Amino acid sequence: MTRSYKINAVMYKLLIEKEMDDFSVLELRDASLLIEGAKLNLEEARKVIYRQILRFEKNNWLQSEGVGRKKRYFQTDLFRSINVKQKAIRKALPSSLNSTPDYSVLRHERNEYKAELEIVLGEIEEYQSLNRRFPELEQRLKPLLQQAREHSAHLL
Repeated sequence: MTRSYKINAVMYKLLIEKEMDDFSVLELRDASLLIEGAKLNLEEARKVIYRQILRFEKNNWLQSEGVGRKKRYFQTDLFRSINVKQKAIRKALPSSLNSTPDYSVLRHERNEYKAELEIVLGEIEEYQSLNRRFPELEQRLKPLLQQAREHSAHLL
């Protein structure tokens, strides 16, 4: 019994159903966009297709000729002889769930508030130290100490 290989649904449609051979990455990308209904932008679609082509080349299912933009890909006899099946198409999650949010702005703000809080806590300690050393200045230091405590509570 021969082994069957599951390949990407789009690649299956292009290489098996449409029998594409002697193609460039851009030609395969454009054909894939017609199949998928242009769900991806051109750059993302090219990347997806190129990753598949590299995988197929690694398995010796495709061979290439030329370099750079003139590179063309051909199906190998090995690819034509193997039993190929289409992978099940997975439903893509909404893009908001796929991408991890960037919280760098929040981290930056937190670090700023943390630094400011450390300064205010240092001020509170200094006012308390001055109160202990110079009790006669308590009436002048009391409003400043209270203000620093309120500021620290706000920062927290």
